[in-house]
Amino acid sequence: MASTQVELVTPTGTLFSGQAEMVVCRSADGDIAFLANHMPYIGALEAYPLRIVHPEGAAAADELRFQVGGGFVEVSNNRVIVLCDSAEPTS
Repeated sequence: MASTQVELVTPTGTLFSGQAEMVVCRSADGDIAFLANHMPYIGALEAYPLRIVHPEGAAAADELRFQVGGGFVEVSNNRVIVLCDSAEPTS
């Protein structure tokens, strides 16, 4: 499956930068998932777990989870940028 570039950024730095098959988060309008080549999107994020699913065949764990404390997500040009107030890795 195709992948998209993902950046997860907080005021203290970048927590994740790499390729992913899918990014799942909760916007102000409800849950949303971004796959490769998703149409442009900008939205506010709710405080909720964010999932970054690695591309098939990746050496890393199947997915990463972060507890996000609100923020914004922007999708354009096959890139998902998550700017959040806070984010902590979860299991």
